[in-house]
Amino acid sequence: MIPNTLKKLVPAKHRLVFWLWAGLAYGLAVIVLLLIIKLLLSGKELTEQAIQFGQRATVYVESNVVEGNVRKNSVSKIIDAKPTVGMNDSVIPSPLANANASVESSDSSLVEKSDKGMLPIISANGVQPWKYYARAYNPTNPNAKRPMVAIIFTNLGLSRPLTTEVLKLPRDFTLSFSPYASDITRWATRAHEIGFESFIDLPMQDSAYPVSDPGPFGLLENLNPNENGIRLHQVLGQFTGYVGTLAPVDEKLTADLDVLRPELTELASRGVLFLYVKTPQNAALADFAKSHSLYVLGIDKVIDAEITRGAIDTQLQSLVDLAKTQGYAIGVAHSYPPTLEALAAWDETLNAQGVDLVPVSAIGKRVFP
Repeated sequence: MIPNTLKKLVPAKHRLVFWLWAGLAYGLAVIVLLLIIKLLLSGKELTEQAIQFGQRATVYVESNVVEGNVRKNSVSKIIDAKPTVGMNDSVIPSPLANANASVESSDSSLVEKSDKGMLPIISANGVQPWKYYARAYNPTNPNAKRPMVAIIFTNLGLSRPLTTEVLKLPRDFTLSFSPYASDITRWATRAHEIGFESFIDLPMQDSAYPVSDPGPFGLLENLNPNENGIRLHQVLGQFTGYVGTLAPVDEKLTADLDVLRPELTELASRGVLFLYVKTPQNAALADFAKSHSLYVLGIDKVIDAEITRGAIDTQLQSLVDLAKTQGYAIGVAHSYPPTLEALAAWDETLNAQGVDLVPVSAIGKRVFP
């Protein structure tokens, strides 16, 4: 039966064409709807694949929205948000009888309870968390003060397969976990068990804000000091046993000391380090930190700003040359497959170059003896 309204609107000789077009439109609508549903359900897989295969994608992990065309040999960034990627069950086997045990039990005198979790503190007898949890550094030649290079990984815990690969590297690499990582305590516990030194990423506003949002824990220049302080505590309370905090590679707050002063002061009072990438815009931070006796270290190189093997190798050699000039150098890296491949090969060349790979705390002890 054909509705009377349709009979009036569409002449009999055109009804076949009408139904063909209507069917085509309906089919296209169904296809578009299915594609949207698949995108929403598979955003986390797209995130992992884009990074793992050296492609480019801007992914909002919380909403699972993917923007931009995928291209080989380049990676854009993941916008910080609460991720959906986690460890699930015991992906990385742990020898602990209690799989949920954490490094929080290491020393109760170095933490205090708060409504945001256990926060680091300097113990009553003056022990600082960053020194207590530091990985021991054994110089290749104890009789010679060799140049030191430290590499710290950022954004760990967001991708299970890539974080797993990082945990296979030599233990003198330093790891920093995202506070948005699922099962962050289990990741940090596993890293601690097998001998790594850990930091925690401290989300901050970057130059692309508000398009790029640092998430609910992110420090922002337009928030009042009390709110930024609350967010700092939310980050610090994610797990314990870390040496310090790591600023994002593209943040802008370290150029505004009026905004960041309370957080830097509090971190120092709690006995943890703060790492940031040195830029011309934040050049004043080094002098400020020194004059206020803050535990602040500047990162010299972003190792994989360009994600090609040749570019990464060039940055690593530049880092070694800098260490030979100034005595030490720090680089920050991501867990991209080309980066992991380059670092594994580079690590084997350091002894012949007369340079030691060290945890970040070893450089901290040289700067803040």
